[in-house]
Amino acid sequence: MDKLFKKLVISVLWLQEHLVKKRQQKTFASFKNSTSKTVITKGCSLNLTAETGENKKKLEKNLEVILKKFEQMPAKMLVYIERNGTPVIRHQNAEKILDFINEEQGFIRGLKGFKALILNLFLFKKFSFKTNEMFLIAEGDIDKYAMMHRFYLWYAYKFDMPGFDPKAQENFKKYVNEKGNLNLKKLSTDDIMALKEAIARDVDAIEFVQRIAKNGEGTQNAMKKLSDGGASV
Repeated sequence: MDKLFKKLVISVLWLQEHLVKKRQQKTFASFKNSTSKTVITKGCSLNLTAETGENKKKLEKNLEVILKKFEQMPAKMLVYIERNGTPVIRHQNAEKILDFINEEQGFIRGLKGFKALILNLFLFKKFSFKTNEMFLIAEGDIDKYAMMHRFYLWYAYKFDMPGFDPKAQENFKKYVNEKGNLNLKKLSTDDIMALKEAIARDVDAIEFVQRIAKNGEGTQNAMKKLSDGGASV
């Protein structure tokens, strides 16, 4: 897990460097998400992310209150997720199914196409190329740190944080999966910025779990359990 975490952090720095090279190829480019905007011109780069930062603080403050109330119990987190409009599905073959379509356990946004078809066939025994959002995990015990990581990402999506648009998430899944064969050099400036946001959200989730763990059994054990529990990174 430590190696993957380092890869994500290094990726953010690499993407920043790659943006500078992209800037030399284009006189003007603009990317805007729901809470931050980056404008790149031939002579300067300006990042306006104050609102994203403030929303992150609010999000994590809310999560700390919720997790304290739930005593960090995965079962209570699942009830909360379902009560807030996202169906929770437990399936014995969840990991195998999701691995086949390059997705991870936890929150699955609404999908279309082949991935949606596979989920519909295995989960609902129906033929359809569209699914609604869901929270899919395997049956059995759930490690609380892995669940906190998944819960964070679900909550961030609901909180309208940037980095969860379909294309950014698809590129992110390809990037963290070595079999995904994502060619970063061929991405547009917009795609790079969106991918950077997706990576940032996952790093945020990991760091949040680390902070929570400091008040428990320690960061090293927490990160080991997060990795063993199949966190969605």
